[in-house]
Formats: sequence, C-alpha cells, structure tokens
Amino acid sequence: MGAQPCTLQATASSLIQTNLRFSAFLLFDSADEILVLISFRSSLLACIWAEPSVFLLRSRRTPHQYFYLESETCFIILCGYHPEKYIKPKLDLFVAAGFTGNSIAKLFSNDPGILKNSLERKLSPNLHLLMTILDGDRKAAAKSIAGSTWILSLDLKKHMLPNIETLREHGVSGANISKLVKLWPRVLTQEPVRFSKSVTLLEDMGFDPSNVLFIQGIKVNVGLAPQTWERKLQLYRSLGWSQEETLSAFKKNPLFLLISEEKVRKVVAFFVENLKWEPSRLALVPIVLCYSFERRIVPRFAVFNILSTSGLSGMNISFSTLLNMGESTFLKKYVCKYSDTVPELLDAYKAKLDMAVAVPSNCVL
Repeated sequence: MGAQPCTLQATASSLIQTNLRFSAFLLFDSADEILVLISFRSSLLACIWAEPSVFLLRSRRTPHQYFYLESETCFIILCGYHPEKYIKPKLDLFVAAGFTGNSIAKLFSNDPGILKNSLERKLSPNLHLLMTILDGDRKAAAKSIAGSTWILSLDLKKHMLPNIETLREHGVSGANISKLVKLWPRVLTQEPVRFSKSVTLLEDMGFDPSNVLFIQGIKVNVGLAPQTWERKLQLYRSLGWSQEETLSAFKKNPLFLLISEEKVRKVVAFFVENLKWEPSRLALVPIVLCYSFERRIVPRFAVFNILSTSGLSGMNISFSTLLNMGESTFLKKYVCKYSDTVPELLDAYKAKLDMAVAVPSNCVL
C-alpha cells in the first residue's frame, strides 16, 4: 500500500467530520492508482480489498442515493449496502478484463450509476461481448464505455449484435466495426430494421463497405433524423449547392453534414469574402467545413495572405494545400522556414491563435 495510509487517513477524517454515516467507500486515487474498498465498522476503517487503482461510499440513511465528491487526490462515490457482496465483484470484473486503475477510476467517477447494473445480467455479458468484438483491445473497450457508459445497462446481444452482423454481411471489416464500436457505439444500438435500411442506402449511394468512409456514413445517416437530414440538404441548397454536389461531398467526407448551420455559414462567408470562392467550390473539399474556424482556417489564412503578397520568388501556394497539412508540417514548411525573411509571419500566426500555438524549438520567437 506504500504511502496510501496517509491519504486514506486524511480522506477518512474529512468524511467523519461531515457527520455522515457510511458503510463503505471506494477511493479513486489518480496519482497512485490504488483501488481500495474500505468498510466502516463502528467508526473504524478496515481495508478489505486493494487492487491497482480506486474509492466509494454509501450512507446508511440514504442507501440508494449516489454522491460524487472530488478532492485533489481522490474521487469519491457513495454506494450501497454490502460492498463486499455487491460492489467488489463488479470491480473484480473490470480488473480481470485488464482495465487499468486510471480507466476504472474515470469510469465509475463519471457514472457511478454503472454499479446499479446487475453483474450477471448486464455488466459481465456486455463487457465480454465488447471485448470479443474489439478483439480483446482493452484500451478500445475502455474508450467505448467511457464515452457511452449507458451501453452497459442495455442487452447488447439484442441491441448491438444484430447490427454488427448486418455490417459483416455487407462486407464491413472487423477493423472498421471495431472503430465504430469504439468511437460511436450509440449508432450500433439503433433499431435493426432502420439500421439495415441505412446500410443498404449507403451502398446504393456508391459507398464502399470496405472503406472507413462507410462507417462514417453510417454514423451520420443513422444519427440524423429524417427531418434533420432534409434540413441539412436545404441548408446547402440555400448556399447554391446542387443535390448532386451535396451527395458527392457526403461521399467524400460524411461527417461534414454534422457541422452546425452557424459554422457552415461562417466558413462559407469567409471563403467567399477573402478568397473569392463560389460557395459550391467548397463541395469539392468538404473537409474544410470540419476544420476549426478559429484555430485553423483563420490563422493559416493569415500566413497564406502574407506569403502570397510577400514577393518571394517561387511562392506559388494553394490555400487548400496549406489548409490540409498537418500542424507540424505546416509550421515547418511555411512559418518557421520564412520567419527570418518575413518577420511578421510568426507574430501574425500566433496572434490569430491567441498565443496558444506550440511552435517548434527551431523557430525563432
């Protein structure tokens, strides 16, 4: 246990001072990754379990009410009666599955209600199914659950497995199914008939099930209600895009349809005003709409504008090319490279980023 007794003593003292009566608690110690189940016995603490990572508690006055407290060193959650019988086996399940102390700590502190689920009917079969789908990838399982803890309360064999089988039947690879489970598990819990229709629709639109864009298309098509889908199409019609251009853009980058109307109009107005683009030209590069307006488009345009008017020989650059570069490549090729020749370049870029950009060490500040 190492240095834990001091931490536990301080935690216990603070709890006792609140005059609350608890029967047990679990401590998530993010620094030392120690999982300890503590039980109150007539105001005495007894350590009855310890594993690499956690803490928790429950009031005898309100046995079914959960609480979440936070300090600099621990996360505390109130739990129910008989922690050795009802809580410990659930924690053992996640530890046995290979979840780290940190991931368990975050999981239960973000949603202590997980502990209300039945071990035999929900937690164990759902976790087993997720681990099977993800080929035993513990990090992927932890990410999937952490972002959508509610999936542990479902019957995943009924709500998720049929949709996964549909994807397999249509030729979606195991790797792409795993990505969908990890990033957007909610999509796979949709009603199977509706889900199957979405898969068929995407194939009819020309999507390749073996391509990662297919699962992005599933995410968008399943996630948007029919009226929202029509509203999105109407937005782009109002900007001068034809239906064919919108669908073509969707096939290139499905996620652009999730961008808010406010941002779409702001980005389009910026390109029309500053680059004299026709709105429909953005249909050729829909990923531009997904970039951060404040932290990517505007700062990079500042660099593009200065370099384009600098008079440097051989300076013939496309803003689309510059915009699509990774951050480190962009900084090295266009900011740091010309920072001596064009001194105002770095200052202009940093100013647009509100001085928050990380600049390589070989770039003179």
